Amino acid sequence: MLAVTGRRTASLLPAGLCTALLMAVLPVACTPRADPEGTPRRVAREIEQTLTTVAQNEVTRDPELATRLGLAQADAGFAYNRHLTDRSQAAYERARLSRLETRDLLVRITRPARGSALARHLDTLIAAHETAETLFMGGYGASGLAASYPYVADHTRGAYLDVPDLLARFHPLRTPADARAFADRMAQFADAIEDDRRRLESDARAGVVPPAPVLRRMQALAATAAAQPPELSPPVVTFENLTPGIRDLEPAERDRLIAQVRRLAADRVQPAYAAFADSLGTLANTAPELPGAWQLPEGTEYYAAALKAYTGDDAAAAGLHERGKLEVDALLAETGRALAALGLVEGSVGERLAILAAQPEQIYPDTEEGRAALIGRILAHTDRAAAAIPEQFDFTMPERAGLRAVPPEFAAFLPPAAYLPRSLSGSTPARVEINLARMNDWPDFSLAVTAFHELVPGHHLESSAARSAAELPLARQMVWNVAYGEGWASYAETLADELGLYSSDPLSRIGYLQSMLLRAAGLVADTGIHNERWTRDQAIAYLTETVGLSPERSADEVDRYTVRPGYAAAYWLGRERILDLRERAIRVLGPRFDPKAFHRVILAGGPRPLSMVEEDVTRWYTEQVEN
Repeated sequence: MLAVTGRRTASLLPAGLCTALLMAVLPVACTPRADPEGTPRRVAREIEQTLTTVAQNEVTRDPELATRLGLAQADAGFAYNRHLTDRSQAAYERARLSRLETRDLLVRITRPARGSALARHLDTLIAAHETAETLFMGGYGASGLAASYPYVADHTRGAYLDVPDLLARFHPLRTPADARAFADRMAQFADAIEDDRRRLESDARAGVVPPAPVLRRMQALAATAAAQPPELSPPVVTFENLTPGIRDLEPAERDRLIAQVRRLAADRVQPAYAAFADSLGTLANTAPELPGAWQLPEGTEYYAAALKAYTGDDAAAAGLHERGKLEVDALLAETGRALAALGLVEGSVGERLAILAAQPEQIYPDTEEGRAALIGRILAHTDRAAAAIPEQFDFTMPERAGLRAVPPEFAAFLPPAAYLPRSLSGSTPARVEINLARMNDWPDFSLAVTAFHELVPGHHLESSAARSAAELPLARQMVWNVAYGEGWASYAETLADELGLYSSDPLSRIGYLQSMLLRAAGLVADTGIHNERWTRDQAIAYLTETVGLSPERSADEVDRYTVRPGYAAAYWLGRERILDLRERAIRVLGPRFDPKAFHRVILAGGPRPLSMVEEDVTRWYTEQVEN
């Protein structure tokens, strides 16, 4: 075993894996498929090998992503589970240069047949690389192929949160090699926190610092971790609980590894947390209270680029803000009528929604039985949807996904709900994790729309369709498009309404309308914070009064909008784009319109920019007309 004691992950990789562009290929690229869409075999082989190279580069740069994806280690070309992602400024700069070279390579490669799957793969990756470079324009924060952030770390991400989450919930512990790799990663944990601290402080000196409310949340999280007895930290508890079940791990080595992990947690990780918390407190003393990205160097340009990256919409922020307010007004009117039909007529729509959510019959008890009942209710709604949607889809319905509560030790920073697709190796099934830290955030009338968004016909159906129909290469599976993914899941909420899935329960339809209100209000608040210079309190009050969320839930939403500029806008704008494409196809095809074919065109191409989805849909209905 090679003990990992150095600072840099890259220096520990096998020779040849640290170059800007790796020309080694994964096993899947050795036998390229014959391309039935008109691309010459030689060109198809070249493209497939290039896509595999792109994937290999990303795995090398981000071994933690490979673990979360569940990539078979044999396919990665090196023992990535032994390494944490290098978070240093030097690594970030290297990644930028490497991605620039990759983008140039992708642009220069011989083009495949127009409209082919290979063309879609290529164009999606080119767009992802170009977007990452656009959002790097200021040289600060963190920019990747799937998401970008203005700050190195925040209250939802960063080594201090991501690494314990990775080790406790995603790192495999099935073999002796897995246990040794876990210990290797623990040896790198403190340095990862230190890298984030140094980069945060460096960015702050350049005028890029998270708003004080975010820093205070970060400090509280870091201070809690620093004060926790090392033997009770999630990585240590997980390691000690699971290593006894590893076959072929000798007791002497098991005990040595447990002692090593405990010692690292006490001697290195805890002090790193304490230093990080102190640094965050110092930064918070002089950080701005206002949350908007407009305060950053070239912040207005950064936000415009982020909006376009996440939504695929070229509209200016001010125009989107006004558009969102119009959508909110229309939804408030519709929701008001639906509430009045149930006898709820007193107060504003937001006040009536809050009153409804507070009714005793709407709240599940904060007990093991209450949480189980809530999860069972969501799964029952999912089963109803799965039975109702075959008329809209010709995909085989996916296996039922799991649903579980977020572990309490991670509830302080994880989102209300998150869909996690099946691991690439198939060892971990798809699941949704729901954050039940505040049971009052989950009134019964909100559970149906949650099921349809996260599971069927939302994220779970979309992810399963991409896996079964799109045959996405690994490089494509590392790139997720927010407007496509969240736009589809929000469209799924509306599709469920059109299918009558709320009709037997008027309260569940109120939950759907409240969800739509949140999507539209999110567009208003996102642009309000980052372009209209709203205060944090102003944004919280807007969501509380408009959508009827609790002040605590509204604060969580606003702080997420703060650290991910443009992201919240993608839900509404992505949904609207898909609805517009459907309306256009219906107008063109009339009675020949087939919803199954329409949905197949959208989902079979996998996650991609909505401009490409539009090209695919246009090509599809044009062919229908011509034939």
